[in-house]
Amino acid sequence: MTLPALAALACPNCGQGLDQADRRLSCPGGHSFDLAKQGYAPLLAPGSNATTGDTADQVAAREDFLSSGAYDPLLRAVAAASAADAPGVVVEPGCGTGHYLAAALALDPAREGVGLDTSKYALRRCAKRTVPADLLPGDGEPRRAAGTQARLAAVLADAWNRLPVRDGAAAAVLNVFAPRNADEIARVLHPEGVLVVLTPRRDHLRELVDALDLLSVDPAKPQRTADQLGSAFEAERADEISYSIGLGREAVRRLVGMGPSARHHGAAELDAAVAALPERVDVTVSATVARWRPKG
Repeated sequence: MTLPALAALACPNCGQGLDQADRRLSCPGGHSFDLAKQGYAPLLAPGSNATTGDTADQVAAREDFLSSGAYDPLLRAVAAASAADAPGVVVEPGCGTGHYLAAALALDPAREGVGLDTSKYALRRCAKRTVPADLLPGDGEPRRAAGTQARLAAVLADAWNRLPVRDGAAAAVLNVFAPRNADEIARVLHPEGVLVVLTPRRDHLRELVDALDLLSVDPAKPQRTADQLGSAFEAERADEISYSIGLGREAVRRLVGMGPSARHHGAAELDAAVAALPERVDVTVSATVARWRPKG
């Protein structure tokens, strides 16, 4: 099977386009890359750091938590903001398992996507993800529809280095709770495309931050994001989303285990802290979905 979005991909060594023969990708410059048996394309640029990706436990926790629907209001908002008239694919550096990317693709049956990450564990799931046939019905509630054919290429790549994506090939770029390389995003985004950025607000998960000594949101984060993007992009819209969810201890453990705090606390320490919580905790979800346009 031909890798989805192949026409949008580029050789990480020389930037030329890629062709596929069986399970091998190659460029006119003589560089070649064999697809991993799990289906993702290893396209790391020279000098990339592929040791910082999420662990198998983090990825499993994220898949379980996101599948519960607890973050579906954020999912719908990101997908809606990604709608673009520009030609091209949807690209998500730091895509994880492809949860948000698949939702964005559900809006347009003709659109393909490229998910990039340094976690092989996440990419194994991303490569198998199908796009929902109908994620955003008119009643506002996400439908757990059967997946359609795969339209998503999972790619091993470092977001801090040159992305293996052609110039201007992206109609939309998603940045979901992830670091951002503004220069590379600007390079791969079509002049009429959109950048969608999902960032946590200061009170995001505040009940768990205090109770479990989790990493908190930097109050300067909105300004830092604006500073990172301001030279190449202009803000078009920003929507604040806040709501409360009731979580049992198992859901709390998955939520904490999928994020960066899992790297700063031992598993036994987290288990003990979560066990000390009430059986059900009301947790604040608070984030901003911002839509940016390239500057002319």
